[in-house]
Amino acid sequence: MALFATLAQADDRLTVVLAGDTGLNASGAPLDARGGWKGGVRVTGAEALAGIAPWLEGDVVFANLETTVMDRNDIAARDKMFVFRMHPEGLREFAEAGINVFSLANNHALDYGTRGAGETLAHVAAVPGVHAWPGLGWTRAEAMRPHVFELRGVRVAVSAVGNAGGGLPAREGRAGMLQERVDFPEVAARLREEDADLRILSVHYGREFDPLTDAADAARFRGAAAGGGASIVAGHHAHVAKGVEISGSHLVAYGLGNFLHLGTQNMARFDICRDFGLLLRVGLTRGDAGLAVETVEAVPLKDMHLRVTPMGGEAARLRLEVLNYLGGRLDGADARGLRFRPQADGSGLWCAAGAGDARCAGWTEPAASAREAEIAAACGRVVTRGSF
Repeated sequence: MALFATLAQADDRLTVVLAGDTGLNASGAPLDARGGWKGGVRVTGAEALAGIAPWLEGDVVFANLETTVMDRNDIAARDKMFVFRMHPEGLREFAEAGINVFSLANNHALDYGTRGAGETLAHVAAVPGVHAWPGLGWTRAEAMRPHVFELRGVRVAVSAVGNAGGGLPAREGRAGMLQERVDFPEVAARLREEDADLRILSVHYGREFDPLTDAADAARFRGAAAGGGASIVAGHHAHVAKGVEISGSHLVAYGLGNFLHLGTQNMARFDICRDFGLLLRVGLTRGDAGLAVETVEAVPLKDMHLRVTPMGGEAARLRLEVLNYLGGRLDGADARGLRFRPQADGSGLWCAAGAGDARCAGWTEPAASAREAEIAAACGRVVTRGSF
């Protein structure tokens, strides 16, 4: 993994890591500074991330924080099937592992009401090393505002919008969230207006357990990236990985799946299109025309419900073939789905034409999977939470 540090520190390169749904406690479990709870066992953030930690080395390391953050057990939960809260100590462990950008806009941000959302904002802002935490706000303008920071001479702007929002304007000490289906165009437009070298848009959206990308969603995500808009669009919520594409010169990841969340089920019970999470490592190069995507590494994940680790061997290879199938469905006049060539460490690598990264020497796009018919049947199946 030493190569990662070299790339992240090179003057002409920037590494952006993208991870999906994240939290450190089971639904409704009590708060404990010593860790989150899963099946009656307490798990620390360091333990849960130990197997993935080397892959989190990067300049901008993003995750969707799908939970409230608080250090008190006296705030009432909303009447929902699943409600999530975690202790700020766990968030500090996430930051110590390298995650420095969190999206706060998702359907669990208001699990403990606007009061719980206010606690989240206060605690996330106090964690050392966290550069941005967009998605919640005390007013509509605050919730829509991109979080901006500078890193190694690069000005980065991050915005987030998610489903099941509300509670704006919020009372003192509380916070609310915009609603993705209504506010997506305005959030994307506001991000486009921001003076930044790198713009990242986080979107929590869509139908759970569906690995296929809806044409309408593809159109609006590509629209958000067009015309100098979002350099990277990161989608999540479905609990499963979706295809990845280059739209113009911008990267669109339609679904990152679960990353690490003690409140989620073991996805190993599902089929090959749904039983893994996805971590992406995006290599950007700096030139006269600005930042450009040079490489994308795809890391299939397992055990996202407890102690997340990369898949390896044939299991990883098959999930990369799933991603390649999903990417192929995204090909169009203004977009190209990414196909990842398997690497010895279980990751997949995509290289832009003319990439100067040494790992790209001799890189060619992989052929279609010999199991494509099986993959297509699995990915096309309608699956619900109670399936299998």
